[in-house]
Amino acid sequence: MELKSALGAIVVFGSLVGVYITLYKLNKKTPLPPGCEDLKADCEGCRDYACTNNPHHER
Repeated sequence: MELKSALGAIVVFGSLVGVYITLYKLNKKTPLPPGCEDLKADCEGCRDYACTNNPHHER
């Protein structure tokens, strides 16, 4: 019985990994909507380094 449950867990985990990889590749192939190709932040940046708009991330 333990072998069946271990094999079932491996199959479920493998299926989840396969779905994740497939969706990741499909997302990479999706083109950006018009006007969103090169977006830049309008702010000069704040002291919050975790902000993705911080200009220090581009250096």
